[in-house]
Amino acid sequence: MEYARCPKKFYWTSIRPLPRFSGPAARIGTQVHAWIERQAAGQATLLELEEMPDLTDEELAGEPGRVERLQRNFEASRFGSVSPLYAERAFLLRVDEFVVSGRIDAIFGTADGPWEVVDYKTGRKPPEDDALSGLQLDLYALACGDVFGKRASDLTLTYLYLQDGEMVTWVAGDPEETRARVATALAGIAARRFPTLPGDHCRWCDFRPFCPPGKEYVAQAQA
Repeated sequence: MEYARCPKKFYWTSIRPLPRFSGPAARIGTQVHAWIERQAAGQATLLELEEMPDLTDEELAGEPGRVERLQRNFEASRFGSVSPLYAERAFLLRVDEFVVSGRIDAIFGTADGPWEVVDYKTGRKPPEDDALSGLQLDLYALACGDVFGKRASDLTLTYLYLQDGEMVTWVAGDPEETRARVATALAGIAARRFPTLPGDHCRWCDFRPFCPPGKEYVAQAQA
């Protein structure tokens, strides 16, 4: 998905990594995902701030109450009191001559019945017209079909945005359409095509200081 949004960011993240700032939002997201995984295993209670050792006092002060809000929104959701069939389910998916690895936050349902594939988001909800926002879950649906043998008609896909508890849900679409989109991205990576694609995502990109097109886009948007 990162390559589809901006190949240059993918290059600076995965091919030739540049230093990047791991801010409190990313670190809190990691901690909350780990807490949800433990919750699924029945090993967690609501975390207190002092139980977040990877976050400094300065980071916690900059995000007052955010950790508890994310956790409470999860607990208030329809997933908060239900054990998933799988949590943090890893997969390896073959697309053409490539292999894609991934990890699904949660799958709800029964082994032989319909599945709801869920991804928890601690960041901001993308705009309604963001054509790439669903690609991650579409890829997970493709993996559920190819790796786990599920039909697309038996798959429901859901993003749970923990900032406000909002959910976005849809039925899995044509897996071959998703396969073609993923194959196009993988072919671009293999051919070492890494153009910059400026957009609203540049506003929050860690690499903007190194990226003249990104800086120019943000400057024009703020003018």
